[in-house]
Amino acid sequence: MANGESGPIVDPEIDKALSELLAQTEKEPISPRLRELSKRLEAALEDARQRRGSNGDGAR
Repeated sequence: MANGESGPIVDPEIDKALSELLAQTEKEPISPRLRELSKRLEAALEDARQRRGSNGDGAR
């Protein structure tokens, strides 16, 4: 956080790849633990998106 922001910036390519991964986990028969981790990742990603938008640099 050397740049003074409240959190890391989510790279659009990483964001897209993670979104695709999360969508795929909904379709696949995976263990409950992996499903839980997927939900946590999804929540963290959404939180990062919201922080990025609230910092005034949400334009793409």
